[in-house]
Amino acid sequence: GLHRRAFIAYKTTAKMKQSIYYTALAGCALSSDALNVFAPLKPPSKTYAGPPPSKVNTESWLDVLQYDEPPKFDVLAKSVEFANCKTFDEIGDFFAEDYVFRGPIIGPITSDDVRNAQEGFNIQNAYPNLETRPFGFTIDPDNAYRCYWFERWEGTNTEGVKLGPMDLPPTNNDIKLPTHIMSANWTPEGKIKYACLSNPLDRFEGTTNGAGAVFGLLVGAGVQSGNVSVGSSALRFQQRLFHAIGGFGRNWSVEE
Repeated sequence: GLHRRAFIAYKTTAKMKQSIYYTALAGCALSSDALNVFAPLKPPSKTYAGPPPSKVNTESWLDVLQYDEPPKFDVLAKSVEFANCKTFDEIGDFFAEDYVFRGPIIGPITSDDVRNAQEGFNIQNAYPNLETRPFGFTIDPDNAYRCYWFERWEGTNTEGVKLGPMDLPPTNNDIKLPTHIMSANWTPEGKIKYACLSNPLDRFEGTTNGAGAVFGLLVGAGVQSGNVSVGSSALRFQQRLFHAIGGFGRNWSVEE
């Protein structure tokens, strides 16, 4: 009766538990590599090689940065080497004589003017532990001489910043800038002819209220970021005013 049904239920439950136990044990035996930290890593089933070259023909001044012959050097490796340089003296060896830099609201500007502007702000001394933290290097599928990568700068403002006639004391703040993209266009001789820095990709990243690159470092040093929108009439007036006053560095280089 009742006792017999309870006994059958108990035996059934016990067998189910035993079956589950042996099934789990067998599964572990079959997937022992998952538990073995020394097991060799298996390559992914598929790798992404990037898109094919563009089929759209364009006319742009950027066309002068493309060459018929493929590079005879490792563009990716040289870009990694360049991106990890720490000083102006190190990066200077990579530049072509006609090197030009452009940023979201800066440029075209020569390497000498970039250096003078940053030295005018005392940026490198203000952030002696500054790291640009480059990652994600990739070759442009439409130009074998161009390499892109990401940067996410961070450092500590331990020295003062100069802003024209003003000297700002250090904030001693740890700062982290939003991520931006860098690109470098190389010549067949292995020199960088053109470099470009993008707007911040996500203005909610970091500690500088969306300000990136040198603007972000200035915000970390206590300077208000203000309006840095491309095409802003206030920005254009500010750039020309700073040039007229002097002492703020150049936003673009004069034609020579």
